[in-house]
Amino acid sequence: MKLGAIAALLLISSATGVSRADIDTAYVQQAATIQALQAQLMELTARLDALESEKSQIITSSRPVVSARGAAQTKALERIKFKGDFRFRQESFDIDGQADRHRSRLRNRVALVAPINEGVSVGFGLASGSSDPTSANQSLGAVSSSKQINLDLAYVNWNVPNSDISVQAGKFKNPLKRVGGTGLLWDGDVRPEGVTASYKKGSLFVTGLGSWVDENKGDADLILLGGQVGSTFKLENNVSVLFGLGYYNITASEGADSLFGVAANENRLDANGGYLYGFQNIEGFAEIGIPIEPGKITLFADYVQNLDADDYDTGYSVGAKVKANKWSFGWEYRDLEADSVLAAFSDSDFLGGGTDGEGHILKTGYALNKKISLSSSLFLNDRNVDFGTEESFKRLMLDISFKH
Repeated sequence: MKLGAIAALLLISSATGVSRADIDTAYVQQAATIQALQAQLMELTARLDALESEKSQIITSSRPVVSARGAAQTKALERIKFKGDFRFRQESFDIDGQADRHRSRLRNRVALVAPINEGVSVGFGLASGSSDPTSANQSLGAVSSSKQINLDLAYVNWNVPNSDISVQAGKFKNPLKRVGGTGLLWDGDVRPEGVTASYKKGSLFVTGLGSWVDENKGDADLILLGGQVGSTFKLENNVSVLFGLGYYNITASEGADSLFGVAANENRLDANGGYLYGFQNIEGFAEIGIPIEPGKITLFADYVQNLDADDYDTGYSVGAKVKANKWSFGWEYRDLEADSVLAAFSDSDFLGGGTDGEGHILKTGYALNKKISLSSSLFLNDRNVDFGTEESFKRLMLDISFKH
């Protein structure tokens, strides 16, 4: 003990009568207490250091887990592909025997494709329009009423491992090739509902399709069965060639009622109001792409015949498209006899929809940028050329389109 402490104890002892032996005993006891407290303090300090070290290790080890999880979620979101487009259209009609007509229309579509794993993805899309299978357009008017939104796409896609085969099931974009974008058999808005499988290797391509057309509770179902086979290859100077054959059969279509709640659109009907003939089509098509310095020239032809019809059973289309820098131009001549194809699926713009007509289609386009474009389409057609009263049908469409 320090001298000051000892002197203080001696003074206290002299004042209180405490002996030197008692002071020595107190001193020993105090020293022991201090040592015990020091030992406890050292033990507590060691425990605190251990806890701090353990906490630091937990924080350090948990950081990579949180980071990896967040990175995985971000990567998954980045793999989802979002698409969308909006089109505003102003169109005018000049039809024999009818007053001139003008209207504004819009089309709006949104869709996403999300991968499930390396070979499987799902798609989902919505579109404006109505129940019409050949159009997503919505006419403006009707006292600014609300407009319909419909299920446009809902499918799963499977790329079969270690093969060149892909399979889709649900409601999907039409997998069948339309040379030059022609709507001779299929309008561009048609979304088959069923199953399709595609095979492509080298220059060969094969597509099979089974699609529900009309499921009947108490009658035969109408099912579209068919597909295409063809080849794509390149010649000298990078000229591309595509050609192929198609076969399509709509089962139980002969005698069936007009489909989709719409008129037969010039397909002939029997005395009971059913289709006079079935629809079993063969198709031949070809397309040639010729590169030019500012762009590309495309020539195309398509031919179809209905094997189930006795007459008025053929249709064909020939045309050319030119793309030069931001400009595009197109011409097509189309002849579609009354029972050559199922009218409910063919182009809804040509003839105003359906079959039994012929005529020219002239198109122009200009791309303001990659996402905004202007276009026009002029239809100079004659309809009801096989049956009924033949009439001139003229239609002008002016579009501005935006896409994401």
